[in-house]
Amino acid sequence: MKNYLDDIQELWNRTGLNPAQGFFIAAGVIAVGLSYPSFARHQARIEQDKAVIEQATAQRRELQIQFQSEKEQAEIANKRYQTCLPVVGEAMRNGTHYFSGIQKGVVIHDRITGRPLVRGTVICDAFGQTAVIGQDGTPNHFAFTGDRNVIQSRLNRFRGSQFSNPVITQE
Repeated sequence: MKNYLDDIQELWNRTGLNPAQGFFIAAGVIAVGLSYPSFARHQARIEQDKAVIEQATAQRRELQIQFQSEKEQAEIANKRYQTCLPVVGEAMRNGTHYFSGIQKGVVIHDRITGRPLVRGTVICDAFGQTAVIGQDGTPNHFAFTGDRNVIQSRLNRFRGSQFSNPVITQE
């Protein structure tokens, strides 16, 4: 044991530090050791904050992509409303067909012939939805606009014309 203490004393002397400096070094080591749990909690909080920031950034990026998509869809739908064929529902009230929403997978029929509309026909409804009739007679390539003025303008032009509205039928 004495030999061990002598070795420590000799090592201390070689460092060239006086006892006061040694005391401060030891106090610093002890302080760091005691505050390690606080550092760990702080690091965990930083990691948690980084995760929240990353999630918010991803959500903002997703919303920007969605907004861009909605903007592009609205542009397409607004152009389609210039020439689209408004569709109405099958049910009649007081001798009038009422507007109905376009639905995916539902065949759109000509009201007079009862046959499905021709592929490529651009249709629209009173709610801002537009689509193109596919090979099987169902709507495809949907685009939506929220511009009520564009929608109302098209519906007003169609009223009273010699053509009849196609009908959405539930088969």
